[in-house]
Amino acid sequence: MADTMNRREALSAIGRYALGAMAAGNLGGAVSAAPESRCAPFISGPLWWFDPYESTRWGESGWRDELDQHRGIGFDLLWILNSQTALDQSGDSLKTILDLCARRKVQVILDTGTAPGIYYENFSPQLQLEACGKHIKRIAEQFAGHPAFYAWYIPHEIYMVWGKEVPQWQKLFGGLVELCKKAADLPVTVSPFFILDRTKVFGDFRFNEPDEYRDFWAKMIRKTGIDVIMLQDSGEHFSYVTNEQRRPMLRAMRDACRESGARFWGNVETAEFECPSIEEYVRRYGRVHHSTVKNAPWRQVPIERLKGKLELAAEYAERIVTWGYREFCRPDLSPAAKKWYDDYRAYYASRWSCRESR
Repeated sequence: MADTMNRREALSAIGRYALGAMAAGNLGGAVSAAPESRCAPFISGPLWWFDPYESTRWGESGWRDELDQHRGIGFDLLWILNSQTALDQSGDSLKTILDLCARRKVQVILDTGTAPGIYYENFSPQLQLEACGKHIKRIAEQFAGHPAFYAWYIPHEIYMVWGKEVPQWQKLFGGLVELCKKAADLPVTVSPFFILDRTKVFGDFRFNEPDEYRDFWAKMIRKTGIDVIMLQDSGEHFSYVTNEQRRPMLRAMRDACRESGARFWGNVETAEFECPSIEEYVRRYGRVHHSTVKNAPWRQVPIERLKGKLELAAEYAERIVTWGYREFCRPDLSPAAKKWYDDYRAYYASRWSCRESR
C-alpha cells in the first residue's frame, strides 16, 4: 500500500511544517467538454484539524472570533478532523463549537476516527471498524440530533487500490457507513485524492488512468453506500499542476458519482508546494517524496490561481470545501495569510454581488 503510505506521510509532514512555521453521464461514451456548472466558485468551509491545546487557549470567545472570520468570507461549513481528542479533552469544547455553529447556521462534519497508530501499516479493516465504532458511538451519544451536526467523515484516505486490497477497503468503507447510519443517520463523506506522477518521481506509485479511476470509484461507492465524495484537486500539491491535468480526474470522479448515486464535492486546496515544474523539483531535491523535503516552500495558493481552480471545480461539483485554510490562510497567522484572506474576501464579495445583480 505504498500509495496510501506515502500520501499519509506527506500530510503528516505538511501538518508538522505548518505548525512549526506558524506556532452523467454515460460512462461508456464521451463526456461534454463544457459540462453544466454545478455550484458557485466559492469555498463552503475548511478541513479543520482539531487541536485540543489551541481550543482550550481560545475558549468560547476565541472560537466565536474564528467563526466570525469564516463568515466574513462566506464559509457555512466546518469539517472537523481529530475529534477523538476533543472527546477525550476535559470540558465541552466540541459541544461549544457545535453550539456556536448552530447559532450561525454553519454545518459541521465530524470524523469517524481511526484505530491508534498508522492505519495503513498492517492494515486490518476489522481493527479499524472496532476502534472507529467506539468513537462513532461516543459522537452519536453526544451529538446525534444536534442542529449543527450535518455529516460524517471517514478519514482513511486512498486514491485507488488493486487486487486483494479492494475487498478489504470495501469492507472498511461499507462497515463504517453502516456504523454511522445506525448511530446517526446522516450523510457519510470521504475525501480521496489522485496522483499525476507517471514517472515515479515521488515513490513507487502505480499511476491510474482516468477511466480506471472512474470505474474503481463507481464500484466502491455502489458497494459501500458512501454518500458524498469530496475529491482533493491535487494529489501532489504542487504549484505547477495545471487545470488541464486536473480536469480528467474531476470528470472521472463526477461520472463515477453520477453512475453510483453519490454526490460530488470538490476539495480545492488553498495551500501548495511552490515549484515551477517537476523537472525543477528533481533538480532541486532529487527523486524523493515531497514529505521528506526540509523547509519545503509551502504557500497560500495565489488568488488568481485559486480562481481558476474554483471555476474548474464549479463545473463539476455541487459544493466546494478546502484543505489548507486552517494551516496557511487564516488572517492571524502571518502578513501573507492576512493578504490572502483579504484578497479572497474581495473576490468573494465581488462575485457574490455579481450573482445577486443577475
